[in-house]
Amino acid sequence: MSRERVTVCVPPCDPGDVVEAIGAAMAPYDYNRDAGIGDPAVETWWDYWRVDGGGCEFTVVPGHEHDPRLIRGAESRSGEPRNVPLSLCDGGPRALLDLEEPRARAAAGARLAFETWQEFSSAHPPARAFGDFWARHVADPENYPHVQAVEDYRTQPVIAALLDDPELEDVVGGDPVARLSGDLDTLVRHAVDDALHTDYLLTLDGRWVAVAGAERRRYFNDHLDTLPADAYVVRVLYHG
Repeated sequence: MSRERVTVCVPPCDPGDVVEAIGAAMAPYDYNRDAGIGDPAVETWWDYWRVDGGGCEFTVVPGHEHDPRLIRGAESRSGEPRNVPLSLCDGGPRALLDLEEPRARAAAGARLAFETWQEFSSAHPPARAFGDFWARHVADPENYPHVQAVEDYRTQPVIAALLDDPELEDVVGGDPVARLSGDLDTLVRHAVDDALHTDYLLTLDGRWVAVAGAERRRYFNDHLDTLPADAYVVRVLYHG
């Protein structure tokens, strides 16, 4: 039993009917539903949900912060009042959600990390990713313990120099040898696809999709981009 977030897509409707529309979309996955004869079995289920994008709210298209069609949940999971900035929302018509700004920010961050690492690492001997040391540990844990794998990774000249520069580490992130040594376009594509997704998506036609892996993240973004402008997209917290 855990709390997860799903991005729910529902057809255009009156703002006052959005919660009801979300309920109708979620209903086939209700753990306590009365399943009829012939109804398909579902692997996903919930026993409680609420509109709550805490931590993954959508950015509002500038100039539309006060649009009454925007959805902002009033209470947090603990029952405390939520103070959602006007620049953010839990959902609304797709046309009012600025899907491009987070993607552009993610792309810029990926490019900066890549270029910064390439310049920094070029002054040091080539290094190996931590995964190489971890694989050796897994293959022979008795003779190559975890602590030794970590030590061997961290004492590589470029990694040692990185660990001495916290500001640089903030830019390039963890294990940059593995993350930032490939193709820049692929890195940016993955960063863009990571910018918006939740772990699950409930599509406009009622399919519950686990958003795991690069292909599913790309699908998540494509689905949002091709929705009608007035279709609602809402972040929902559920317990399942």
